[in-house]
Amino acid sequence: MRLNDLFRSSHMRLATLVAGAVFACYLLAGRIAYGVLGAELEQRVQDAARYAALDLEKVFTDDGRSGLVAAVDARAQTTNPEDAIYWLGDAGGETLAGQQIRFSPAIATGDYAGDVLGRDGDDAYRIEVARLDGLVLITGASYEESDEIKAKILSAFAIATFLSFVLAGLMARRLAAGGQKRIEAIDATLRRAASGDLDARIPEQVGDDDLARLCGRINGALGQLAGTVEGIRQVSANVAHDLRTPVNRLGIRLEGLKSSLADNPEYEDQLDAALEESRTITRTFDAILRIAQIESGARRARFQSVPLSDIVRRLRDAFEAVVEDNGQSIRFNNDDISAGQLVFGDSELLTQMFANLIENAIRHAGPGAQIRVHLSSDISGVTLVVSDNGPGIPTDERDKVLDRFYRLDKSRSTAGSGLGLSLVRAIADLHDATLTLDDAGPGLMVVVHFPHFYNALRTNGGAE
Repeated sequence: MRLNDLFRSSHMRLATLVAGAVFACYLLAGRIAYGVLGAELEQRVQDAARYAALDLEKVFTDDGRSGLVAAVDARAQTTNPEDAIYWLGDAGGETLAGQQIRFSPAIATGDYAGDVLGRDGDDAYRIEVARLDGLVLITGASYEESDEIKAKILSAFAIATFLSFVLAGLMARRLAAGGQKRIEAIDATLRRAASGDLDARIPEQVGDDDLARLCGRINGALGQLAGTVEGIRQVSANVAHDLRTPVNRLGIRLEGLKSSLADNPEYEDQLDAALEESRTITRTFDAILRIAQIESGARRARFQSVPLSDIVRRLRDAFEAVVEDNGQSIRFNNDDISAGQLVFGDSELLTQMFANLIENAIRHAGPGAQIRVHLSSDISGVTLVVSDNGPGIPTDERDKVLDRFYRLDKSRSTAGSGLGLSLVRAIADLHDATLTLDDAGPGLMVVVHFPHFYNALRTNGGAE
């Protein structure tokens, strides 16, 4: 699957949207949790400084000035000065007990940077100041530990966020790829059905989600469509088969009647016209039955290697005189015809296809027309081009003339049933060939491209 197609898929957009929403909620929840936890850690530092001050105030109340001095010295000696501050002095800033700090008469309860207190400037402290009968008691707690905890939490959260983002992206891509693969299976099946392969079905879907149910309904609809189309084909084939016999009998009786009325030119002309009409009807029924047989795929069993150059060479010998008698000219590319291009197919059907294309050009190109038959090959396969410089076919009707019984208004005065090009398309589809009608400038150009011999051999499971 191409990455560009994946990013354009609705599954990828939906998965990305969901992953983005989850990721945003994760960031919001992390931000709230980090804020709450940070506030709790800061509150603990503040409480530690306050409780230390309250404890020493109680010592002063119970034991007086000497007891307070001893208590401050004891705590200062047992505490890391980077973690806590214990200082006792007078209002002038003279130290009486505890650690050495940079005292200022303006110092009050609050948060201070370490360099203000004569400590490391990277640290911050919560300071509690108590004034006791001319003494100044300062206790403090460092934010260093809480800052380290918050930094570790933030680092862990950043790593978890990155991993969750990667995981969400991988899951979104996997979900989108799975959904896109199922969509492509549906699209490929519908394309095959649109091109005429009504036996195409979407592979069995696992689960009971919306796509699986949709696939089941599409397969059911394709089954009903195939049954309907096959029923129509069978009806037309049955009608053609059942009517061909009485039409043949009618022709035989008209032949007998013509023999018995040989001395009556007026009736003989009318019988000739009736015989020609019966033959036209018979040819139409034969074409319908032949198309039905070709579309059923039964003729694939007769596929073998067929040199198209031999077919074109035989048709050249057969049609050159006919074209000349019709006041037209035909030119074959003799160099390419001798190359012996091979296709995997049915020789009889291919001969009929080529003959129909040449006859179609002869019939509709008009007097004095030039008809060209070109056969070439390359690494992709073999291409046959039959073109003329006649009136051609309007662009909006080129697809329609491939349908059964469709005839251009200007062609209704000429002989034919409107099945010639339909038979050509049926034979082309049977051989997995592409049939294209284009402008020859002027005139019509019909291009039939056959797949490479060995590719067709593998596709049809044939063996030489």
